Amino acid sequence: MAVSNSSAKQNIMQRLAAVSALAPTNQTSANAWQASSPEQALARFEQSLVAAHADVIILENAKQLSACLQELQQQHQWQTALCGEGGEWSEVFSLALAEHLQLNHFLQPFEQLKTALFESTDVTFTGCAAGIADTGTLVLKPSADEPRSLSLIAPCHVAVIKVSQIVDNFSQLISEQHWHKGLPSNVVLISGPSKTADIQQTLAYGAHGPSQLIVIVINGE
Repeated sequence: MAVSNSSAKQNIMQRLAAVSALAPTNQTSANAWQASSPEQALARFEQSLVAAHADVIILENAKQLSACLQELQQQHQWQTALCGEGGEWSEVFSLALAEHLQLNHFLQPFEQLKTALFESTDVTFTGCAAGIADTGTLVLKPSADEPRSLSLIAPCHVAVIKVSQIVDNFSQLISEQHWHKGLPSNVVLISGPSKTADIQQTLAYGAHGPSQLIVIVINGE
């Protein structure tokens, strides 16, 4: 016997009403991957990113960052770069690279920078709000200091993250950053270079964003 539309709708509404809104979160948290040590979390973070074709560089401390950036510039022969006006590492980016390439800051509205971003910027630099070890994911919270476009357009994106910012899984990230009290207005999750297999299921990098992702992990102060 066919079920009437009103009866089917009533059944659906009854099933929805019976489900606790907190149940899926608890279940996800219980099944999420957890590291037994910070070293294991860092290893998983690195392995997951490398598996997604990202490059990962681990530094012993922040003092090594400037030399690392200069070495990358020489290695890739970057001529033009863009970084935010603020952000935790903005000053380091400027001091390390200003004499080695044309480093611009995101000071103008996007419309005024759009042509340069799409046509003549080799690399962009940002910090990170967090990292997820389980999936090798960078968490960026774009702001006026580091706009979202910095991670989406140029051929290469270099992101700097401290090992203390890496959490085990997404549930831990939400809990530690108190997302349940107020979701961030803008979050970008990056798990490797931009890629697509839309055309004939052939995997191609860089069609919709950076074809290269370099992650610099600061493993110390």
